[in-house]
Amino acid sequence: MRTPADDPRYQAGNGRPRRPYPRSHEPSQLPDSKVMKLRRMLQRSGVIAVVEDRFAGLPGPPGYPVRLVLLGLVCASYEKASTNLDDAFEIITFCTSERLRAELSIPTCDIEDQDAVNALYNRFHRAWSRMNWLLDPAPYQRRSRLPRAEGRKIAAQWNGASGEQALRHLEELANRLVTAPVRTAFAKGLMRHWHGDTAIDTTAVPTWARPHTRRRSALEASANWHYKGGGGREFGYSATLAIAAHADPGLAGRYPQLILGMVLHTPEKDMGRHARYVHTVLAHLTKLRGFTAADRAYTKLFPKDFHQPMRALGYMPVLDFSKTQVSDQAEGYHQGAIAKVGRLFCPLTPRRLLDLYQQIRSAKNERERIPLREQLQEIEPYALTRKDTLDERGTERFACPLTKLNCPWAQEREEGSARKKGPVPVVIHLDVPKARASHPAGRPAVQPPDIPLADRPKCCRQSSVTMQASVMPRMRQELPWQTPSWALAYQTLRAHIEGGNGRLKSVDAALHAREKRQPRGRVAQTLLAAITVMVENIIELERYLIASRKSPVTGLDLEPGESLIPYPTAEERPTPNPQSLSRSP
Repeated sequence: MRTPADDPRYQAGNGRPRRPYPRSHEPSQLPDSKVMKLRRMLQRSGVIAVVEDRFAGLPGPPGYPVRLVLLGLVCASYEKASTNLDDAFEIITFCTSERLRAELSIPTCDIEDQDAVNALYNRFHRAWSRMNWLLDPAPYQRRSRLPRAEGRKIAAQWNGASGEQALRHLEELANRLVTAPVRTAFAKGLMRHWHGDTAIDTTAVPTWARPHTRRRSALEASANWHYKGGGGREFGYSATLAIAAHADPGLAGRYPQLILGMVLHTPEKDMGRHARYVHTVLAHLTKLRGFTAADRAYTKLFPKDFHQPMRALGYMPVLDFSKTQVSDQAEGYHQGAIAKVGRLFCPLTPRRLLDLYQQIRSAKNERERIPLREQLQEIEPYALTRKDTLDERGTERFACPLTKLNCPWAQEREEGSARKKGPVPVVIHLDVPKARASHPAGRPAVQPPDIPLADRPKCCRQSSVTMQASVMPRMRQELPWQTPSWALAYQTLRAHIEGGNGRLKSVDAALHAREKRQPRGRVAQTLLAAITVMVENIIELERYLIASRKSPVTGLDLEPGESLIPYPTAEERPTPNPQSLSRSP
């Protein structure tokens, strides 16, 4: 193997500039420590045991070990940012040491014997194909494009009730891979400064297949167009991702920002269910619950698919609204109070303050929104105050803002209790904001019309009203929309998920590069995308360990007393359907 020392053009002192020496055609050696580290992480995921259990009932000789196929794909993703089978075969066969090949029982051959190399690669490829065939609820030959009607039937099997059990099993395998570094980080105490905040997003995962036509279906029958926020589109699948994030900027750099879960699915299909599944798995791994930020695509989902299940798990959604959701036509009334942007306001709230929400939504950039948010603070005294959280019946109590407003109706209703509180203090402590806001002279005043008590809104006839959880289910959130606390949390959490997408689509991960993920089929695309995310999590842990001045090689090994959090098992496991498949090579 030639080295730069063999070429006099690259010797020091010859007057020529130093440039990177071109790579040799011979494969480079992968350190044993890296291979063993990736192997340990792959074993912690439990995917090898699950897949080998599916192979156990097949007739014939064992064939090429599927554990080595998965290990080769993980090593290729780590070393070359590629999950193609030829790269995985080259690394596991020729880029490992003789000692490691003997220890792991890796089949090998003479690299100069092309026939032997082709034969061994065929065994490697058949092991991968058998695994995909076993996990596929609708297997078919992908060497030619099917008629459009046949392709729709296969897509219906993937997204319908007949393939649901196999699809859930595939999602479990993918999340076992993705969460293996996450569970390791929990066991090592690397996530101790994380407060449970997450961010959700759906990103495009393009495939190596031409799109559907009117007459012919794509080789990826269940794939479709993924429309981006900027107006572009990609043909392939969508990946729902959840990342560890924080709403407090002071926590930056105190924990590794790992991808907590991933589900690969047909674009615009069951987005709420996939986000719920990822957080359900996360809820079994940790008791931490925090804010969860999502874009407007998730706000428009049905409440029973996203909003209500997320709140039932203990997460607090931080959502943005569209123009139609903040317009005057979207306003409602509950117990006489104005229901807008997920909040209840006094019926006497000035219209100019309510219109600020629509102006903020129509603003073009953050520079225009900041002065509008400052004006929006004037609406806070008119907002009803929540007295109690949700009870077992799903109801909340909201109190009239009589302590924040000078309202004749409220004074008339509470005149009996006002005498018990004593006289109003004459002196105002201007240096104390709480005292200044509570003094009657510092409160906004409203001028209600002269209406009899029986004809007034219910929220004005009594001091508090009951609100059902079914009122504004899409828009209710703990941080009021467009308040400074909401803007800080939403922008920070959204920046984290966009940064995570950027890392996955960089040259080091290449999730967006279809040429780095050429095997066809939804099973193949799901497993390869999960391996890419798993490797990115491992690299993120290594970056964090290096920043913490710890070894990136041995820093992920479990010490005595450190136990790995078990992955939650599914309630229903799909039954094997080998059909006429054999394990024989």
